[in-house]
Amino acid sequence: MWAVPRIRSALGPLALLITVLMVSTGCVAIPTSSPPQPVQGFNRSRPANLVPTPGRNDDPETLVRNLVKAMSDPNSSHRAARKFLTAGAAERWDDQGPMTLLTDLRVVIDERNESAVRLRVIGQRVGSLSAIGQLTPTAGEEVIPMTLSKSNEVWRVDGAIPAGTVTDTVQFDASYRLANLYFPDRTATRLVGDPRWLFGVSIDPTVVVNQVLAGPAPDLSGAVESAAGKDVVLRGPVVVDSGRISINLGGQIDVDTRKRTALAAQLIWSLNDAGISGTYLINAEGSPLIAERSDGWRTADVMAFDPDPDTGIAGLHVVRGGLYRVSGTGLSPVGGPLGAATDLVAAAIAVRQERVAAVAVRDGRQVLLQGPYGGAVSEVAAGATIGTPSFGAAADTGYAIIDGRPTVWTVDADGATRVVPLDTSRVTGISPGTITSFKVSPDGVRVALVVDGTLLLGALGTNDRGVPALIGVRVATYSLSTPVISIAWGDTGAVYAAREGEDTPVWRVPVSGLPGVALVSGNLKPPVRTVAATRGTVYAGDVRGVLELGTAPGSADQYWLPVGQVPEGAIPVTQTS
Repeated sequence: MWAVPRIRSALGPLALLITVLMVSTGCVAIPTSSPPQPVQGFNRSRPANLVPTPGRNDDPETLVRNLVKAMSDPNSSHRAARKFLTAGAAERWDDQGPMTLLTDLRVVIDERNESAVRLRVIGQRVGSLSAIGQLTPTAGEEVIPMTLSKSNEVWRVDGAIPAGTVTDTVQFDASYRLANLYFPDRTATRLVGDPRWLFGVSIDPTVVVNQVLAGPAPDLSGAVESAAGKDVVLRGPVVVDSGRISINLGGQIDVDTRKRTALAAQLIWSLNDAGISGTYLINAEGSPLIAERSDGWRTADVMAFDPDPDTGIAGLHVVRGGLYRVSGTGLSPVGGPLGAATDLVAAAIAVRQERVAAVAVRDGRQVLLQGPYGGAVSEVAAGATIGTPSFGAAADTGYAIIDGRPTVWTVDADGATRVVPLDTSRVTGISPGTITSFKVSPDGVRVALVVDGTLLLGALGTNDRGVPALIGVRVATYSLSTPVISIAWGDTGAVYAAREGEDTPVWRVPVSGLPGVALVSGNLKPPVRTVAATRGTVYAGDVRGVLELGTAPGSADQYWLPVGQVPEGAIPVTQTS
């Protein structure tokens, strides 16, 4: 199992969560049978030779296993893999298309004599890696028939190989690194992460810049922008020398200073999160991208675009009739009518605690309320059912499911609200059914939703008629065997999910395409009804009350710990869920 938390460090933005959440130098470990564990620190190095080469004494099984590993190297039209084929087979093999990631790999010999072998390579699909490095979850069995022949005492594959490539998860672990590329949202004021898996011992800054200039992955197209435009190119390689990173751009770069600053922010944060940091010298057709930055840029110069800003300590709240703050001494009602209420069933708090939304049950219907935190609230909408609301990056925009339909509302300067249902046709195309949960990421662009128990990911965009819509919808993971009943974003890198059943009820599902991974379950008393999260803590509501688990790197939590003096039936609420 794999999973990836969103963590900023000198080595990159993400550490890898394996049934253990742990900090890594960019490797992904994939155990197949180990119990869930909490966060632990971890470091490891990568081998210099990322893929094997055929040996003269390789038997057929060893040869095809190593061929599968060599297919992970995309360089020179998969030259490393073609070494395992005869000349004729190498010429016939069509290596184009995505690479399929397999686990539980086995080789079955069907027929064999002294000079020929027919066999099948069999494995379970867990992911599909596109040419741009986007990994998406898959499932099912993969069967690859192969024919080998022996010539001059050496075995080689000489029969037809199915088009495309495959590799095993162990090899993927050893030879790929995760890079988060960044693209501005449609307001051009915030950056949104676009995870890509890149082959190599380390991340090549030239590859990162070229990938950024090429634009976002298909699932984000229409949800984010590219400050570079379509005609901007990289002139020569990115040069890293003594802490100075030189980037020379060419093409038709927009002269607008705001757009050029956004472009610089894209490049700087993408490189910084890949561990390539220092002073960034960015030129456009031989001149500084912005004249005032001729001596270079640092992350401090584009801090307004920080994709993972520090918003302070997010305190825990709970809903139990009213909205309460949780402290070491117990529960305290928040100011205003929400703290005095007795009919609340759900709530959400904006990321900087500027605004709050809540759902109340009144006169046989459910009412969505919103207002400043601790202040007066107004009615946004009403319906037979209203799902738990959420905020994205902006406090003046909120989201909720109203009578089964995901809906967005906005608040203008005068406090008036506007409510617009989202076009969900692309959700129906992936997973027909009832949408029961819908949460917007802290970046304000990605969304997680549950359709008849299945967890999906998508993005906020518009349809062909300019109507707000859910786009880029895909299944988030195939790891969950029971229906999901509650979801929460702890950061922009992953979704926490509570599922039915008593076995490992809380999971973390990364947006990077890796399979979901179970969190420790010790001390939980299922069923778990709801989850909430911050960057470093997950909260779960079980039959006794609310419990917490530390998820930050180095956390010592081995069990879920009760949150003191929170009564049974309380629903946890955090600023980022």
